Amino acid sequence: MLSRSEKLARLKLFRTEAIGSSRFWELVQIYGSAETALTKLPKIFNDSKKNICSDEKIDEEISHMKSWGARFVFWEDELYPPLLRNTPDPPPVLAFLGNRERVLSFYKKNMISVVGARNASIHSNKFCETLCRDLGANDVVIVSGLARGIDTSAHRGSLETGTIAIVANGINIIYPQENKKLYTEIIKENGIFSETPFNVAPQPQLFPRRNRIIAGMSYGTTVIEAAEESGSLITARMALEYNRDVFAVPGSPLDPRSIGCNKLLKEGAILIQNAQDILDQLETKKVIPHQLFDDSAPVSVKASAKDIEKIRKKILDSLSSIPITIDELISSIKVSPQEVLMALLELELANKIVRLHGQRVCLALDS
Repeated sequence: MLSRSEKLARLKLFRTEAIGSSRFWELVQIYGSAETALTKLPKIFNDSKKNICSDEKIDEEISHMKSWGARFVFWEDELYPPLLRNTPDPPPVLAFLGNRERVLSFYKKNMISVVGARNASIHSNKFCETLCRDLGANDVVIVSGLARGIDTSAHRGSLETGTIAIVANGINIIYPQENKKLYTEIIKENGIFSETPFNVAPQPQLFPRRNRIIAGMSYGTTVIEAAEESGSLITARMALEYNRDVFAVPGSPLDPRSIGCNKLLKEGAILIQNAQDILDQLETKKVIPHQLFDDSAPVSVKASAKDIEKIRKKILDSLSSIPITIDELISSIKVSPQEVLMALLELELANKIVRLHGQRVCLALDS
């Protein structure tokens, strides 16, 4: 288990500017711990004008969390959602508010995420609430995002049997305000998670991050009414990336709110008309044991500062404004993949290089 100093270091590293979950895990893997990574950041950031999160800011967040009755849940902790732990970029730390013991009992059951339109029709909201109530009666826990519309109906239908809310804002922020009563009810006997710092209001860029957690926590994601370009479809795409099932409720081709679901069905999503359609799929699943995934534990790369400096120079000399793949770079400079990845991360954080989709890299414009 993590020491108190490592927990504080992990929180500080994760709250540092320009460090998302992917970079966090790369740094921990390279340096062996968040504590060590933090000692390296000042030199890595150099003149990039990026700042490490201050101790005062972390102390303030810890104080707020305690006053609110919330707790931090780290990747290694028992309360960390097991399925989420096994995704490519799990949040290093989550804020939690709710009934700890009951949520722990949820991890012994199947979980299904339910998402959909905020402006959902009366018919779809009613269908969603019934669906989630029926799934709950069959020991299925419902995960959703506490938004208006389908999310609200999903939580209401599963309050008694088990529900978990994932919010994009700070865990103390109730959004939308109309869900204040529902928020309170979920905290009482269920649970709410967030990776966003305390007191941070909802912002557009935070919702896709939230959606990956919703998709990652469950065996499958159910979509009920979704426009063609919607957050619900983002959640479904992420579920597919995690090799999870995607369920969709068909809708009228004349209703813009059904275009997304109908498109998912054309692409191979599982059509559902009732809870039994989902339960039939879950019969082939097994609840993931409540344990740590030791094969995902970080392993540090051993390389001296002098060696990494030489590798950084080799990389900068080899790159141009035209992107190349990391494999091509490794082959060109003839350095081990682990050391190249270590140097690339440091160069990226120093704004010297840019990493692109498809495992490609190039020089930053101002380097």
